[in-house]
Amino acid sequence: MDIRPDPSAALSFTPLLIGMAMTIVDIPMMAIAMPGIGVDLNLGTAPLALIAGAYPLVVAMLLLPAGRAADRFGKGRVFLMGGALFLVGALLSALAPGPVLLTGARMLQGIGAAALAPQALAMIPRLFTPSGQSGAFARLAMTASFASVCGPLLAGGLLGAAPDWLGWRVILLTEALLALTVMLSARRRLTPDSPAGDGASRLAEIASFAAIIFCLVAPLSLGPAFGWPVPIFLMLAAALPCATLFARLTARAGPAALIPPALLRAPSFRWSLAFLLLAVSAPPGFFVVLSMALQSKLGLGPLQTGLVTAGFPAGVVAGSWAAGRLPLQPLARVTMGTLLLCTSLLLIQGVLPGMTPARLWPLRTGMLAAGAAMGLTVTSVIQLGMSSLPRSLAGAGAGAIQTMQQVSMAASIALSFAVYGWALEARPGLEAAAAMMWLQMGTTGSAALLALALLRGNVSLQRKAGA
Repeated sequence: MDIRPDPSAALSFTPLLIGMAMTIVDIPMMAIAMPGIGVDLNLGTAPLALIAGAYPLVVAMLLLPAGRAADRFGKGRVFLMGGALFLVGALLSALAPGPVLLTGARMLQGIGAAALAPQALAMIPRLFTPSGQSGAFARLAMTASFASVCGPLLAGGLLGAAPDWLGWRVILLTEALLALTVMLSARRRLTPDSPAGDGASRLAEIASFAAIIFCLVAPLSLGPAFGWPVPIFLMLAAALPCATLFARLTARAGPAALIPPALLRAPSFRWSLAFLLLAVSAPPGFFVVLSMALQSKLGLGPLQTGLVTAGFPAGVVAGSWAAGRLPLQPLARVTMGTLLLCTSLLLIQGVLPGMTPARLWPLRTGMLAAGAAMGLTVTSVIQLGMSSLPRSLAGAGAGAIQTMQQVSMAASIALSFAVYGWALEARPGLEAAAAMMWLQMGTTGSAALLALALLRGNVSLQRKAGA
């Protein structure tokens, strides 16, 4: 499949944008739905962690392989296949009678999301002339931000309007209807083309990469649910031989590898991956757990929870907008963003145990501040990583950054649920959520210290060069 040329490029780009937005809006919507799932299916924290982590784990495993498949078989074909899998996964999730089938259906939906998510970004150079690409990138960024902002509010509105017998399933049925609409629109605007045929796909490299992600992230969800049996630790240990195999296959493939070795030779790119893991990974798990705690422990309704937590994605939009207008180098903005993020999380932790339904403004303020810090941080981190790469590595770098974001998100959700479940054994709900936040403050604080050290080193080098 290929996209028709201009002047229909902007219209053809729209279903790609909506498809990407579906994969983003799912996580905050499901965060609002988690308490209802727990009540309806009579589930505790551990099985809810499995359900919450299944989708981002699969996306993290398959994002890079799906990008490779799109290069080989056509981005439009992979997009439509991803939409079909997302649709079927959402329908099966809505019909699931228990946690096992729901987790499996969410994994199927994650496979579809991995195929959908990168295609809008990858299509921009083929759809638009160089002069029109900046506007397309702006549309992409605004769509992603808008999806994040709308997620909690949309979920709260749907759950508030849905009849009791339907409950949380209305969210997944809505996602299925949206996926069907996107696919019908895309089919009208996509025309067949021949596969790229740029060489045989390297199944061993793809499988070893997916195995690394699975062995590292899945035990974080499975361990608390099953009491940390020996196979969980064997699974973690298996990540090492998988990584060794992947490194050998990558070295053999050279520039055509899933992650070209030249990427990791760029210092700024390596540091950007570290910041993604330490700082950008913190909020997703906190957001999901907080949404649960506000409903199940504080007694807020879904819509009220959405209104409280909507300050965070709204802040992300504001922070992202401000990031491009601050007259500072990317590393300085990363330093500022991580320090503000750690401070904002500390503020939220301080006010959380004393929250009441009648006094929510301190939490709203903290969520807005944390979101703004997050927007500043993630935008600056991506710029830090991409600005040092030559054009020939830009595509691979973007794919690696997206994958690290997804890996970090999956690990954050799994770890946050594990710590929250442990804290609930000794503390009431909001105090347990506050105790969990030491995890997020520890990672963002480490990122801030790393950024300060790197910034200080750069200043020292510049002084020596000027001497």
